[in-house]
Amino acid sequence: MAEDVPTGAGENAETARGRGAESVAAARERFQRLGDDVQGRYRQVSDDVRRGAERASAEIRRGAERAREGYSDVADNARRGYDKVRSDAGDLTREVGFYVRDNPGKALLIAAGVGFLLGLVARGRGDDDDV
Repeated sequence: MAEDVPTGAGENAETARGRGAESVAAARERFQRLGDDVQGRYRQVSDDVRRGAERASAEIRRGAERAREGYSDVADNARRGYDKVRSDAGDLTREVGFYVRDNPGKALLIAAGVGFLLGLVARGRGDDDDV
């Protein structure tokens, strides 16, 4: 059969086969470069994500530490404030007790006046609710 094929056609077929093989080799090389490029970009993105996660983790730790310090400061201030109010209330109770013992008549009149005013205020609020 090779005898029936003209010489030019045989050369064209060999040339086409050679070009096809070259095209396949070139395509393989391009796919290899593309795969290498994708892997390189994947590594770069992975490294960027890892660094970002490390930075975020460090910021979260710093924020948590600042929150702990702030909470500690607030708790200490609240404890000191509570202790001061408790002490002041005890002092006021003692002073009122001394005043009532020294001035029982005035204390009774003051208590009656305060009760009368509270009664007026309570009664005034009750009238507003009916409207």
